[in-house]
Amino acid sequence: MEWTTVQHLDLRHVGRGLKPLQPHAAAFHPHQALVAVAIGNFLIEFDALTGSKISSIDIGAPVVRMSYSPTSGHAVIAILEDCTIRSCDFDAEQTCVLHSPEKKSEQISPDTEVHLALTPLQPVVFFGFHRRMSVTVVGTVEGGRAPTKIKTDLKKPIVNLACHPRLPVLYVAYADGLIRAYNIHSYAVHYTLQLDNTIKLIGAGAFAFHPTLEWIFVGDRRGTLLAWDVSTERPSMIGITQVGSQPITSVAWLPILRLLVTLSKDGALQVWKTRVMLNPNRPPMQANFFEPAAIESIDIPRILSQQGGEAVYPLPHIKALEVHSKLNLATILFSVKCKHLNYSIR
Repeated sequence: MEWTTVQHLDLRHVGRGLKPLQPHAAAFHPHQALVAVAIGNFLIEFDALTGSKISSIDIGAPVVRMSYSPTSGHAVIAILEDCTIRSCDFDAEQTCVLHSPEKKSEQISPDTEVHLALTPLQPVVFFGFHRRMSVTVVGTVEGGRAPTKIKTDLKKPIVNLACHPRLPVLYVAYADGLIRAYNIHSYAVHYTLQLDNTIKLIGAGAFAFHPTLEWIFVGDRRGTLLAWDVSTERPSMIGITQVGSQPITSVAWLPILRLLVTLSKDGALQVWKTRVMLNPNRPPMQANFFEPAAIESIDIPRILSQQGGEAVYPLPHIKALEVHSKLNLATILFSVKCKHLNYSIR
């Protein structure tokens, strides 16, 4: 199998400054073939299959993190550099502030780690700053739930957040590698994902969820990839492998191909098969659960020369990866030269 370029979205013309701007965030619509791209102070929505621009919103400040709202048909929830959280409605081409920082002078940059998690079961967003001790929840619609700070039962630095796509569960990852599952309504603890002391972890860098099975994939900042089966009251680790020495920054399930893709901090992209458990009465072989998939590596020089006709040096590495939850589409942002590409695997 190979990666195939579907569309090349060159966004260097956005804005009126003399220096070309670079896309710094992207997100797919959960059900439609739409992709939103953040560049400068603009949030632009494209048809992911044709590359046509659908809408553009000036949101006032660059985006640090963003995601489509799973409870609203056509809105993106974004954390901006001015520390506000905004809902950006592409239908109305309007934005509204959901949360403002206590200190008006507070600023962050696109490289700041801010953790964001949305659930399809409630119109709320959970967010928190890297290595802080608390999580804040706020409504995703204007006039919705007021901001509430949640103090978890563990006084440990928080390094990531995720919501289960089907169940009322919020996952909070801590700096020692432990992951706690909380009920999104009561914040009671459901269970804990933790390994024995012989395997050292330093905290989840990314989460992914299987679309039908109760499997959770975790990419650790130590470069370890893990799979957990959470279908029972006592979750078990069913797979583990070492991806590399770099932190894993993205993990995503490719739904049509039933493969897992990981992105490391150095830009290394790898694709994995998961071993099917033939006998449910026997525990799986954890070390053999993940197998490298037979997919060609992405040829970055060829892609950039084909699309832009320009030599690029030094060679940019892949900065961010987003995968559509239902379609055979992925979008990749490069670290420099503001190239943004949509891919499928064939």
